[in-house]
Order: sequence, then C-alpha cells, then structure tokens
Amino acid sequence: MKALNYFNLRTFFSLAGSQLATWLTLYYGLKIHINLLLFGLLLAFPIHFALQAAFKRREKALEYFSAFKGSLLSIHYSLQSADDLPPDAKVRGRDLLRGTALELVQQLERRVPGYKDFQVRLDELFSFVLQHREEIGGRTIKRIVRYMADTAETSVFLLSLVTHRTVAGMRVYMATFVFMLPFIQAPLTFYRLEGVLPIWGYYAFMAITSLLLVTLSNFQVLLEYPFDPKGADNIKAREFLLESEVFVVTVPPVPAPPPGAGANPPIPG
Repeated sequence: MKALNYFNLRTFFSLAGSQLATWLTLYYGLKIHINLLLFGLLLAFPIHFALQAAFKRREKALEYFSAFKGSLLSIHYSLQSADDLPPDAKVRGRDLLRGTALELVQQLERRVPGYKDFQVRLDELFSFVLQHREEIGGRTIKRIVRYMADTAETSVFLLSLVTHRTVAGMRVYMATFVFMLPFIQAPLTFYRLEGVLPIWGYYAFMAITSLLLVTLSNFQVLLEYPFDPKGADNIKAREFLLESEVFVVTVPPVPAPPPGAGANPPIPG
C-alpha cells in the first residue's frame, strides 16, 4: 500500500526519540515550565509553508502536464491534416511524438536530472518536420513550430522539478525541530500532568505526538516531488502519455453513391 510510504526510518527515529525523552523525564524527574506556543510556531510555520509550496508545485505541474500533452496532440493533428504528407511519414511522426512523451515521463519517474536526453527527442521531431517541410506546407510548419515552443517550455518546467524543490535549509530546519520537540514537551507534560496520567500514559502521549508530526513531515517530503509512484496523492504521469490505441486518426471512407444516383431521372410521359 502506498500509504505505508508515509512511515519510514525517520518515523522510527522520531518514535525512539520520544520514548527516550519520556524515559529521561520520568527517571530524573525533569520538569520545565515554559510557554510552548513560540516553539510550536517555530515548528508549525515551516511545515505549513513547505506543505503549501508542495501543493502549489503539484497543481502547477498538472497545469504544465496538460499543456504539454495538448501541444503534442496539436502537432499530431497538424501532421495528420497535411494532405501531401505520405502515410508512412505520418506514422513516423506519430511514433516520434509518442517517444517524446514517454521520454519525459520516464525521466520524471526515475528522477533523471538534466534536459539533454529530452532535447534529443525534440531535435529528432524538428528534423522530421524540416525533412518533410514541402509536404507539410509553410503555414502548417509555422503552427507546428509554435506548438513545439509550448512543448519545450512546459517540459523545461517539469524537468526542473527533479532538482529544484523545497530548499535544503528548510528541510533540515523542520527535521531538527521535529526531533527536538519531544525533549521539551516531555518535561513540560510531566510538570503539568504529574499524578494525572499513569506511567504508560506519558509514553503513549509522547509517541502519538511525535508520530503525528513526523508523518506530516513525511507527507510533505513525498508531495514535494509528485511524479514518482511512492506517494498516494502523486501525479499519475502515465496518464499523460500518448497511447497508441487512441493516438491515431482514421479518416472514414467516403460512401459510394447508390446505384443509379448519377443517371438522368426519367421524363414523365
């Protein structure tokens, strides 16, 4: 289940730290009386900021993915509508467009950085268009070049997310405060609830608190790169491929005229 990806080694270390902090607090009788609001804001604000940025990045990626597929479909329809383009050339163009979409999806799923491999696909497509520029026509060529510009722009943004995500300093900041919180919260909880909770209650309370925080942090980590198949809410990138079963334009045959349709009508006597 993809939901299990939200629990990882960071979850284990966070739970272990909460139990260690609880044991130290109870064994040595540690108590502190401070206002936890400021510390909570120092932790809640960066998590909120990172989650909000990850959601915006995901929605922007969906927008660019849709524009990417739309531009490839526009190129496909432009090629198919070129009457002078041979059928085998139309098939070749369709295969190049499918390969272009597949290259982008595979790079995103495998987290392959750089634009070099995808640039090769675009160069192949542009070379094909130049090779058949006479059959395609000047006006159609201009439209295809404009659609290719949209393809390049959207793909550059999507591939940039492989390396450009939440800043490393923010991730280190969040992880540090998530692991530090139990060592402050445990003495504070013991000060306020001494004699109210049983011993096991302190351990359970600290475990639940740490589990909630580290799971929220793990959710942000998975969501900030929305293309791999790990997260339950990640983008299904393969839905933007150009499938061979539907990515075909078939021209219906012109029905033959009925017998006698072209004959002269009889002259009434």
